[in-house]
Amino acid sequence: MNSETTHNYEQRLLQRGIRPSPVRLLVMRTLCQATSPLSVLEIETELQTVDRSSVTRAIAVFQEAGITHAISDGSGSVKYELCPSHDQHTPSDEHVHFHCELCGRTICLTDTSIPEINLPDGFKAREANFVIVGTCDKCQKRLK
Repeated sequence: MNSETTHNYEQRLLQRGIRPSPVRLLVMRTLCQATSPLSVLEIETELQTVDRSSVTRAIAVFQEAGITHAISDGSGSVKYELCPSHDQHTPSDEHVHFHCELCGRTICLTDTSIPEINLPDGFKAREANFVIVGTCDKCQKRLK
């Protein structure tokens, strides 16, 4: 990690009241560099020197602070990604995801918002999870 990038990660954590420990900085870097949401196992595999319980604790802190959000994509493994909003998790961070049932990738469809749902009186939504399951473009090409 270069020092400028490390500084940016530290600042983002400090803005949310999180102490920037070495493990938290590594997990933050991994999530920032990811091209798609990652499971705890995928983060652990990427880092190699950090055990699963440490990754899980870092993710829990990030979740509580609204830095990340979780995606249940139907794979049986919850995946995490950084919220685009740097201030706080907001409804505008919610977007549709596509899960490829062949390769297992989950892709953010950031240009597709989760549709607004009219809830019954007295109901209050905290978050939404909208996942489309199918075959991605790369797997479609391999099938042909």
